[in-house]
Amino acid sequence: MGFTGHAFVDWDDTIAENIRYFREVEAETSRLIARRTGFDAGEVQRRGAELDVVVARQMGLVKESLAAAWLACYQEFAGRAGLQADPEVEAELRRLCAIPYETRQELLPGAAETLRWLHEAGFEVTIWTAGEEPIQRRKIRESGLGRWIHREAVVLEKTPERLRAFMGDRDPGRCFVVGNSRHSDIRPALAVGIAAYHVDVETWAYDHLDVDEDDPNYHRLSHIGELPRLLAQRFRLAV
Repeated sequence: MGFTGHAFVDWDDTIAENIRYFREVEAETSRLIARRTGFDAGEVQRRGAELDVVVARQMGLVKESLAAAWLACYQEFAGRAGLQADPEVEAELRRLCAIPYETRQELLPGAAETLRWLHEAGFEVTIWTAGEEPIQRRKIRESGLGRWIHREAVVLEKTPERLRAFMGDRDPGRCFVVGNSRHSDIRPALAVGIAAYHVDVETWAYDHLDVDEDDPNYHRLSHIGELPRLLAQRFRLAV
């Protein structure tokens, strides 16, 4: 039996909460560094956010990148204050930076229902997610949504070439990507010429990118719960 179509669905901040945990840690690390160096917490937070993107682009979306960025931030501000970096502060920064990767995620509103609808409507559901494989697979397993998922495609960075490889010989006209990241989800989909359903919610600076919203393959959603109606119209299905 063939599939109705092929859905490549992002995980973090499309299906499950993610950025909130990073924002909470970012605030804590900024306050800690500010207390220990005497600088304004807002200034520290802005610099830490900059370094987070720089280091992530260098290292990839691996767990160690967050700690590396905030350790570099602490060392920079300590140096500016004429202080030696304190190993105890560095250890606490490492502990804090591990939290977003170890936290059990909360599902976003409408996400579970949408995955179930996709599966029951006959779509092949591939979770298309960036990060370290053991971490991303654990998140999916803990969600309890495995029954609605056919495949898990975990990569360190999403690119058009990797998307094309996971598409294989599937009909591009029946493939589509759903995700919140212009950089990681929408750009690769448009680059390979398939439909991109953009769940336009908050993202971190790493994901910021201009894309051609006039491309006929681009579709904007305010939340994932809008997806079934749009797909039902496209594939002539009942919602």
